[in-house]
Amino acid sequence: MSGDDTTDENTSSGLIQVATELLGSLSKSLPAVVVKNAIKAVSRLSSAAVSVPEEWLKGIATETRARSQARVRLIRVSSNQLAEQMRTDPAYAHAAANKYAEKIIRERLNLDQITDVALTALQASPESPANAAPESEPISDDWLNVFESEAANMSSESMQKLFGRILAGEIRRPSSYSIKTIKLMAQLDNRAAILFRLFCSLSLSLRDPRTNEVLDARVVSLQGNAAQNSLKVYGLPFDSLNTLHEYALIIPDYNSYGHYEVAMARDMTTRLPLSYAGGKWGLVPKGGANTTNGLKLHGVALSRSGKEILPIVDIEPNEGYTGALNTYFDSLGFILTPASLIVKYSGVDQTL
Repeated sequence: MSGDDTTDENTSSGLIQVATELLGSLSKSLPAVVVKNAIKAVSRLSSAAVSVPEEWLKGIATETRARSQARVRLIRVSSNQLAEQMRTDPAYAHAAANKYAEKIIRERLNLDQITDVALTALQASPESPANAAPESEPISDDWLNVFESEAANMSSESMQKLFGRILAGEIRRPSSYSIKTIKLMAQLDNRAAILFRLFCSLSLSLRDPRTNEVLDARVVSLQGNAAQNSLKVYGLPFDSLNTLHEYALIIPDYNSYGHYEVAMARDMTTRLPLSYAGGKWGLVPKGGANTTNGLKLHGVALSRSGKEILPIVDIEPNEGYTGALNTYFDSLGFILTPASLIVKYSGVDQTL
């Protein structure tokens, strides 16, 4: 076995230990249905499953690990036979067999890394039984098939983090991420990924307070039209928007609108705060502001896949756009105010 193989084994061994410990602790902090989904995903995706003490899980996991090991042994043992059948140099067959064996090990290591990210995310955010996925909706085998195939090729730390968060979200609430979204994210190149993070950092959204599902999300085009480059100064020129559209992350109408009157503070209370820059906000009306005709915000909206991914993207604050957004809301007669600072009042606007 080569030095690289030894390194991979040591890394995998460490991941197995970490993942096993995390899986054991989840049973104490998460609802039973979430733990059940976690065990199903780990037994399918991670080498860590062979160390889980539950006998009913160990049988499945050991069989899965044995299949992977047997594939590697079979490839190496049969290389001479392949060379004879193909009438080629045995050294070439050995090299090809070893290369394929390395691919299998690399894929398993990628999946171990991603599973570890998912279990860590689940442990960091315990969930109340009331918000857990229904018992009748286990994580889908078809979904796991696609996820395993795509995630096995994710070698960069950023993509492993993203796929780990996707897995955690699906374990917690199955059907949170469509198969289309999994395939789409696996195809992102570096430029598109950077643009998408920027877009998400500038976007504001309305979310279901129980599930955090994104109901609407868009980058407001302020006083202009994004189709006419109004967002260029913030790093989203027309051609960048086209790139995001090509990856089906945004809808084709760059000047669509969403109804955001639910975020307006009436009697200093919002029906539903809006999310922006990692925080929750309300729109407090200034004196004389019209709060009866609704509030349409125009801009570039995320697609269904984009909305699914938005909650797990690392947001990077943008002071320039935040300042422009505050100015825009001010021109409409509203003050963008942290939701935690909104209090009830008696005839006079006041924030803490």
